[in-house]
Order: sequence, then structure tokens, then C-alpha cells
Amino acid sequence: MLKDGGSAAARQTVLETFHRLGTTGEGIEQFRMVALDIPPTADLPRIRRLLEHGAAKEWWHWEEGRVTAAWRGTASD
Repeated sequence: MLKDGGSAAARQTVLETFHRLGTTGEGIEQFRMVALDIPPTADLPRIRRLLEHGAAKEWWHWEEGRVTAAWRGTASD
């Protein structure tokens, strides 16, 4: 869920930002959200930090789907 209600511009900005870190994804207009696919070759720690930073700034809310042990290893908990 994106801060501004998930406008097309916000979805595209998020996709472009995370694409630079090695992800792919899609904006889902119906739900006004973005779904990211994070391959194991992407910069997982940096992606995690950006997701957490954006959530702390209330830019977005994020949830995890099918996660790997490598992804779980980036958690600071």
C-alpha cells in the first residue's frame, strides 16, 4: 500500500527505484499497489533497508510473500 493511495505515478516510481536494485515487478491498478519479485541475485540487504526505511517514513506498507532463507537472513530481528 502506497502513501498517496497508490497513484500510477507512485507505483511507477517504486518500480523504477527497486528495479535499480535488481528487482522486477508490476503495478496493480485494481489494488493500487506494487508487487515486487526479488531474485536471489538482487542486493537483498539493500532492498530490505529501503523497504524498512520507506515504511518508517510512512511512504508505504509492505508484506512478504514466498520468502527464502537468504531473504529471512536480512531481517534485523
